Amino acid sequence: MAAQTLLEALTEGAPKLSKSDQKVASVIVSQPSAVIHYSIARLADLAGVSEPTVSRLCHKLGCEGYTDFKLRLAQELSSGGRLYVENMEATDDTRTIINKILSSIETSIRSMEQSISPGSIESATALLASSRSIYFFGSGASGPVALDAQHKFFRFGIPVVAQTDYVNQRMMCSMLGPDDAAIFISYTGRTREIIASAALASERGARTIGLTQPDSPLARHCMEVLNVVALEDTDLYTPMTSRIIHLATIDILATTLALALGDKVETNIRAIKRNLQATRCDG
Repeated sequence: MAAQTLLEALTEGAPKLSKSDQKVASVIVSQPSAVIHYSIARLADLAGVSEPTVSRLCHKLGCEGYTDFKLRLAQELSSGGRLYVENMEATDDTRTIINKILSSIETSIRSMEQSISPGSIESATALLASSRSIYFFGSGASGPVALDAQHKFFRFGIPVVAQTDYVNQRMMCSMLGPDDAAIFISYTGRTREIIASAALASERGARTIGLTQPDSPLARHCMEVLNVVALEDTDLYTPMTSRIIHLATIDILATTLALALGDKVETNIRAIKRNLQATRCDG
């Protein structure tokens, strides 16, 4: 089965599958591009089976779980020489490229709406609201997300630091305590340096939060995980939609924290706006 694609395994191996598995396989094979954006509950409902049935089929296919299955399926669908987004071709004109990229972003945002948990956002907000300081850690494509978070969160009157350098991340994590919050940003959740930093922060008793995939190695070191999965193959693509949904999650978290902190935030923002007036020219 390892030499086969997932779709080949589901098609050619269908006779050997249980009747319940065959129902799931039928849905996947008939609409694979849609399935990569479905939650496990949605797929189970369409197939008329239970969620554990879907999960077991994923393991039979050699996947670590449903999230891993969707990512592998997305890779199969996008491995036909495309550079950035699904269905992108070298002959596409500029208008087509614009439409396809915007469509890809829209699809990812809608998928994010299904996958992200309001309960997780609320729990993460509660951790941040009572923290002495907040640290954002990211590297590579996640680095700019961490810096954007610092730009938004410093307005709340809580000391905020973003760090994209691994050595500095390690040093900072070594100094964290139970009253400090550390947010680790990683699309795959498999970057060794970020995982090591999260493990260190966890050992120090810090309030660790992950913007990552829920079944990833990084997630195991986080008290709270914000499930923000974009079906994007980082081995083939320049990350785009994954970064956008991470930025959207930061905006959501910043808004919920601002509401939780109340009048204090409004006072800080008014002061910032007032002091910025002198930096703007007229006309």
